[in-house]
Parts: sequence; structure tokens; C-alpha cells
Amino acid sequence: MLNLIRADFYKTIHGKVLKVCFLMMTGWIFLCAYAQKATIGMREYLVGTEVSANYWDSFFNYYPVVFPLIIFCSYYFSNDFRQGTVKHYIEKGLSRWSYFLSKLVIGWSVSFFFLVSAFLIGLLCNKIFFGISGLTFTSISNIVSYIFCEALYHMAVSTLAISLVFLIRNSSVSMAVNALLIFFGYLVLHGLESILGLGYNITIFWAISNINKTRIDMAVQWLPTAIIIFFAYMIIFGGVIGTIFKKRDITSVSYTHLTLPTIA
Repeated sequence: MLNLIRADFYKTIHGKVLKVCFLMMTGWIFLCAYAQKATIGMREYLVGTEVSANYWDSFFNYYPVVFPLIIFCSYYFSNDFRQGTVKHYIEKGLSRWSYFLSKLVIGWSVSFFFLVSAFLIGLLCNKIFFGISGLTFTSISNIVSYIFCEALYHMAVSTLAISLVFLIRNSSVSMAVNALLIFFGYLVLHGLESILGLGYNITIFWAISNINKTRIDMAVQWLPTAIIIFFAYMIIFGGVIGTIFKKRDITSVSYTHLTLPTIA
């Protein structure tokens, strides 16, 4: 399993998919920052660091990381099904659970990398478009908690995206389903609350909606929720899809012979 993770890391870092998605994310952040400059500039009541605070409050509203992340997950993790290499790995003695978990580890790592990179790019945009360096309007603990909250939410999203890839085994369909969940998942859950007459807000556990709800100056309070959501997604989606994958027939997947790394 460790050899597979190392091989996947190498393939991910040197592959085109990660680079394209990273450039997409970077361009989207700069575009959103430019648009926010015009919007925030019309709010004459904002002064000094309030401008920076307002910018960060809406930083993830346009999903600058989520869209590139689901594109990466949908395309990259469907490769093994498309090329048939998943069958080779299983035949070489790797358990299906180990194989599935190794893919989740790669997805979580890419999620964290994208999130931290987006935050640093956001700081650069903060300086370029608003002339403000750093995050002087809040504490270090809030900044660290904010990064970890958003990282956990995005790791939860990648867990769901990868699980759907393993369920659907088609990059285009997986991408479409993930996109629909981004736009309509919250509405579906909110509708279920009303239909079932639930007295509890279940949408709080929808990771995608929490991505743009978390405010940097209140991130410490959201950290326990983010931790619960990540582990819930890992157990529920990862557990269910992992169990299905363990029992699913993969012999029907067409494949070409490739040389694979030795699996320990």
C-alpha cells in the first residue's frame, strides 16, 4: 500500500492533471479577487482592515478550490478504471480496501495542498488588489483554525468525489454528479428538513455549504464541526463505497497491460 501511495504521489506531481487544475484554481482566485475589488470598492463604509476582513469572509464563496478539486478527483482517479490498472493491482495481492484507502490519502493530500496554496495566493491578491499585507484584523489562532477548517471541509469533499468515482467509474459522469451536488446538495437537504419535519438543521453537516459559511474571525468555534464532518464523510461515504468496491466485479473493466510498481 505504501509503495502504491508513493507511486501515486510521483504520478500526481509529475502529471498534467494536477498542473492544469492548479492553474485553473489560481486564475479563478485572481479573477474573483478582481471582481471583489470592484464590489468592495463600492462599500464606502469599509475602511482599513475591514476591507481585508470583508474579502476573506467571501473568499471561498465562489468555490475557487472545490471546482478544480472535483475535476482533479473525477479525472485522475477514474484513470485506473479507464486503463484497467485497478485489476492488475488487485491481482498482485493488494486488498481492495488498501487500494481504496491509498486513493483517499492522495485525494486528501491534494485537497490540503490546494487549500494552503489558495490561502497563500489569496494573501497575494489581498496585497495586489487591496494594498493590505497579512491578516492584521484577526489572531493567529483564528488564521490557523480557518485553514484547518477549510482543509477538513475540502478533504471531506474529496472523499465524496473519490467515492463517487469508485461507484460510477466514469470521469465525465462523476464530474457531472459532483457538480450537481455542489449546486443542489444543500437545497435537497433543506427540502428533506421541511418534508420530514426535522427539528434539527442537518445542512450544517453538508461540507460544501460550510466552506463558505466559516468566517475567519470565528474559525476556532467551527473547528470541532469541521473535524466531525470530515470523519463522518470518511466513515459514511468511504465506508459504504469501500464496501461496495470490495464486493464489486472488476473483471469486466477493459484494460491494457502496464508495468506497475511492486506492492508491499
